[in-house]
Amino acid sequence: MAAFANEGAVLVALKYLYPAAVFLYYLASSLLATCTLQALKKTQNARPERPGRKAVVCILGLFLATYVVQLTILGIQSILEKAVPLEHQVINFLSCTLVFGILFIQLRESDTIVWYPFRGSWFIALFFEVVIAVMTVLDSGQAVKTTYNMLHMAVLGLRLVSLLTLTVWTCLGIWTKARPPATDQERQSLLPKPDGNEAGTQGTAGSSGNSPTYGSTAQSDNASDPEFSWERRQREARESMEKRLEEVGNWWEYAKGFAILFPYIWPVGNPTLQLRAAAVMLCLLISNALHLLIPRQTGIIMDNLGDSSGSPWAAVLGFALLRLAASESGIELVRQWLWIPVKYYSQDALTRASFSHMMNLSADFHDSKSSSDMMMAIQAGHAVSNAIENVLLAAVPSLVDMCVAIVYLSITFGPYEGLITVATGTVYIMLATRLVAESKSASRKRVNAIYQEHHIRHAGLVGWQTVSTFNQIGFEDNRHANAVTNRWLKEQQYVMNWFVSIAFQTIVLTAGLMASAFLAVYRIRNEQATPGQFAMLLMYWAQLTSPLQFFAKLGKGMSDNFIDAERLLAIMKTKSTVQNKKNARPLKFASGEVVFEDVCFSYDKQKNILNGVSLQVPGGLTVAFVGATGAGKSTLLKLLTRFYDVTGGSIRIDGEDIRDVDLFSLRDRVGIVPQNPILFDDTIMNNVRYGKITASDEEVFEACKAASIHDKILSFTNGYETRVGERGVKLSGGELQRVAIARAILKQPDIVLLDEATSAVDTDTEQQIQRSFNKLCQGRTTFIVAHRLSTIMNADRIVVVENGKIIEQGTHDELINTNGRYADLWSKQVFLKPKDDDSAKVSDDGKTLANDSCSERTSTEPSEPQDGSTHSRVAQEGDGKAVQESNGKATQESDVKAPEGKKCQKEGSRLNPVAPEFTPRSMAATATNTSTKSTSAAYPIVSSTIGKTGT
Repeated sequence: MAAFANEGAVLVALKYLYPAAVFLYYLASSLLATCTLQALKKTQNARPERPGRKAVVCILGLFLATYVVQLTILGIQSILEKAVPLEHQVINFLSCTLVFGILFIQLRESDTIVWYPFRGSWFIALFFEVVIAVMTVLDSGQAVKTTYNMLHMAVLGLRLVSLLTLTVWTCLGIWTKARPPATDQERQSLLPKPDGNEAGTQGTAGSSGNSPTYGSTAQSDNASDPEFSWERRQREARESMEKRLEEVGNWWEYAKGFAILFPYIWPVGNPTLQLRAAAVMLCLLISNALHLLIPRQTGIIMDNLGDSSGSPWAAVLGFALLRLAASESGIELVRQWLWIPVKYYSQDALTRASFSHMMNLSADFHDSKSSSDMMMAIQAGHAVSNAIENVLLAAVPSLVDMCVAIVYLSITFGPYEGLITVATGTVYIMLATRLVAESKSASRKRVNAIYQEHHIRHAGLVGWQTVSTFNQIGFEDNRHANAVTNRWLKEQQYVMNWFVSIAFQTIVLTAGLMASAFLAVYRIRNEQATPGQFAMLLMYWAQLTSPLQFFAKLGKGMSDNFIDAERLLAIMKTKSTVQNKKNARPLKFASGEVVFEDVCFSYDKQKNILNGVSLQVPGGLTVAFVGATGAGKSTLLKLLTRFYDVTGGSIRIDGEDIRDVDLFSLRDRVGIVPQNPILFDDTIMNNVRYGKITASDEEVFEACKAASIHDKILSFTNGYETRVGERGVKLSGGELQRVAIARAILKQPDIVLLDEATSAVDTDTEQQIQRSFNKLCQGRTTFIVAHRLSTIMNADRIVVVENGKIIEQGTHDELINTNGRYADLWSKQVFLKPKDDDSAKVSDDGKTLANDSCSERTSTEPSEPQDGSTHSRVAQEGDGKAVQESNGKATQESDVKAPEGKKCQKEGSRLNPVAPEFTPRSMAATATNTSTKSTSAAYPIVSSTIGKTGT
């Protein structure tokens, strides 16, 4: 009688089917749990584990050990009795050891456990084990009872008991009522751990404890490490991805969110490109067939060489043709020729669409995003293309290659070879995935060190003048050297970890190859295979290495692609807060009358910047807004150009609400000179011509002459072809501003907005520009924002804005006479302050304003204007010299006396201490009242908040 009794066909089939069924169920259910975010939900709703994981791990370990024991019994029996064990029996034990070993490792090392893949696997295993045990007992009833059979039955009984315990215990865990999840405060410790990390009770996930503890905030691994821009972008994109995953509930719905990018990815409406994409799929199928045929053809050549009667030349020619077809000059060349237009269509379409979308978003988006963030988001279009290419052109063909190889090798060398291939691939991918995950920390430190080195080097080179001025070259040199050393150490650690991981992966592949080689040699020795098939086996293993390495890195690569694509998706989903109404009519410009009616606005929807501003400006009028920084002056200009939309009230031009007219027709009528103009890195000619793209050179020259910059440009080496550098850095502040003014003059707008347009020019140039402005603004509605009050003295109306409200308005003389906030600002900028306030006097006739001088016979001190400019032309005399009045007479300062009741600075006022007391030119008491009445009558439509400020 044979040492190993034969078993029935049904029992043999069950033993082959058993591990495959368990593995496929676990794989499918685990993928389902991943797609439905079960692990994430378990982490958020942490509950006490029922049953305890440690107990389950121990029982599962006992269950797994029974297969190892049975394999040991088979090995001892085959050695002692010199008999070959049944193939299906060995494969069953090895396969079950592999499958349940995977479950054991996952259960033991996973942070968060989703139980139903394990429970289902155990139920399936229990079914097969019971059926196999019953059939084995029935078959063994007719066989001779041996010690080995009794041992197998005993081990089988132990396995059934352990498996039954697992299923019953986990079922009780389902039905046992668990306590409500403890709150964060209940689970978290009030004291830090001894190692300095915050203590936190880990939930069922056994998570790393990175969640913030009671009374603390979450921090990075090293709070002292700066968060570089790339790291911030990665973190924000990852948080956005996780948030959206949590909202939609599963990966399928998450992936559907990218559907808005589909028209840019797939060539919709382009049949030629669609046909090319279909042809690429055909090329992939041909490539898969070639990967199968080439190793087989190699085996045929080897067999022909061993057969002296046959000729190998035909086989060699066939091999050469197959290699040529599979090479870069064959089917791969055709595939690339077909795919490149499709690939670059998607990249170009995504790039163009994302840039166009960003350019059409409103100012609130651009104010909240840095230029680098937007550039990275546009480049993220490549990540979408790469993700699709990885899945369709790499993952699917590689998976097909592996499946075909496993099936073909199993047919050629038997089930053992198929098991070896599957086991090697599974262990390799698990090990590689684990090593990649563990290398994240070293990779992050390495990238941080690279960015830190770059940051220090960039700061030192850009700030060379500051470094040299403060004599800190040695300090910067040492800082840079330390950064280079730190980067080198982190690089060395990362590279070493990478080589170690490659070594472990190579060991797994080599072990699988050696096992396959031993099996092949054994079958060749027993004339169950040929030497040519051995050569074929070696080529197949060489081809399997690349797909295994690809799948090991696929998860991380896809995750990175999704994170990058999330940036682009978030921006493409962003809607502009300034919408151009459908079928909006163009602005019908007439006189240029602008009306602000009860305008309210807030940037953050919490604090109002403007509160009920009402103002009527007839066409052709020049209106100046003055007030402290942050009062809302520039905001009014932004609202007028619809960089933002009002949150309350309305703005009308010639009776039309600007929200109802076409946005581009509105901006086409408006010209603006900002306080900090931005020029493109181009020539001066092109920068000025940007105001009117179709302008001739002569028109550009005239605009520059009007802005008093023409002669200065001609003094440059390249004249109008001089490149201004990024943002105009090669020009001085005054030159930059005058080029911007020339650009606005060239546009010849109907409404002119000047936001501190002369803040960076000298007095002489300012006077020239003011004359140019008079020509530009003549007959045009003009709004000016200015801090230098001398520049807006001649405005038709001056509006004082404070805390988002209009508190005063009128002409310069009217506002001076009202003795309010404007007069306060004027006094701080224009007049001089003597050292002794009591010595300041004004002549009795009240017709002229006397200059202050020092009563102690010392020189007077000029009061510093707020913007650092000087406008007064008051003569200064020292050591008791007379101060010249406007009529040319010398008046001793002791004779100067200010009339009572005419001081703009009163007791208890909040004027700047260095500001002088002064008397306006209009001294008549009745003039003040008359002016006040005329102001109220002249401007009836004003905010209800308008009133005189108490000084």
